[in-house]
Amino acid sequence: MSNPQIAWQQLRAGNQSSRMQTSDRPIAAVFRCSDSCVSNETVFGQSGGSLIDVSTWGHGVDTGVLASLEYAVETLDVPLVVVLGHDDCPAMWAALQAWDQAELPDGAMRTAVEHALLSVARRGTPADSVQAVTAAHIVETGVALMQRLSALTRRVDNRTCGIVCVTHSSADGELRVHATFGAVDEPADALVECV
Repeated sequence: MSNPQIAWQQLRAGNQSSRMQTSDRPIAAVFRCSDSCVSNETVFGQSGGSLIDVSTWGHGVDTGVLASLEYAVETLDVPLVVVLGHDDCPAMWAALQAWDQAELPDGAMRTAVEHALLSVARRGTPADSVQAVTAAHIVETGVALMQRLSALTRRVDNRTCGIVCVTHSSADGELRVHATFGAVDEPADALVECV
């Protein structure tokens, strides 16, 4: 779809015909990659308004992300932050390609790719698939959120909030937990680092 007017008309028509049941308060904040084609509500089977959606390309953490998550935890008192990756992520494909070819992209995408590569190095994970790069990066993103958001760290420490780092498969819809922090009892794969 290349025509902005047609795109806007489609959005307006969807708004007018949609009668989604909405939630009174959000139950979680989901920080996801903005290039995912599946909505958070679809991934987790939730109604509109039950999830706070925070997204950037490649899980880039900036002040907007930090402020959004701080608001969710401090003001809205959400008990869970989910760092949601997806198995066919173009940002992580770009990171894997940069790893294999030792060549970084130009422009603003370079920073996101650099962060993903640092995640792989910090985790000590082999960069042998986009899934491995994605898993390492979302776990490191969860760690970075705790390092940069004292409100979140306090709540994780006193077990009133948890963080789950998970990937979603677009092929079969399966969720794979890679790490949990705080009061979340969920088996995770080898990348787990519980606090």
